[in-house]
Amino acid sequence: MDAAIRTRLGYRWLRPFFFHSLARDFLEAAEGFKMSGDFSPVHYFLYCRSIELSLKAFLLAKKVPMTRLKKWVGHDLERALKEAELHGLLDIVEIRPGYREELQKANYYYKNKQGFEYADDFRVLMRFGSVKPSLSVLSEFDSMLVEKLDRVCNECVLILAKKFREGKSYIKGCMIMVLGAGKCI
Repeated sequence: MDAAIRTRLGYRWLRPFFFHSLARDFLEAAEGFKMSGDFSPVHYFLYCRSIELSLKAFLLAKKVPMTRLKKWVGHDLERALKEAELHGLLDIVEIRPGYREELQKANYYYKNKQGFEYADDFRVLMRFGSVKPSLSVLSEFDSMLVEKLDRVCNECVLILAKKFREGKSYIKGCMIMVLGAGKCI
């Protein structure tokens, strides 16, 4: 087996861990963000990015190919949620109707990067004033996802550690990355 392919096999187990770690970082950034004026889309963007990364971390842990996440899911939070539900998300978390409703509102602005990330379209900003997602509901949903998906995503690192102990040489570089990230296995 070619060395690059073997390395990709090891990283396949790391992706859920790294995506989940990034989701936690975006959540913490959102919780610590202080707005400088009357309006800023930054809180929304940070929570949405964290939700996206949490759902993608779960899907990667469930062996959904990265190409599917890039091409089918993209930055569409509703698609990510539906795909995650098809792979057993509801066995781990309870999705209240309010979460779906606010996620749908936020997704309108988030998925095409025109509202929260590049807030330069006057029509989008005008619509935002009348259809604003609840920041507190997005925060609650995001926090719940990060917390509940922690175990699933970290189990991938345990699988990687087991392969390392079994003497899979292509795993060595991956283990160094995990240990460098401060993950105890």
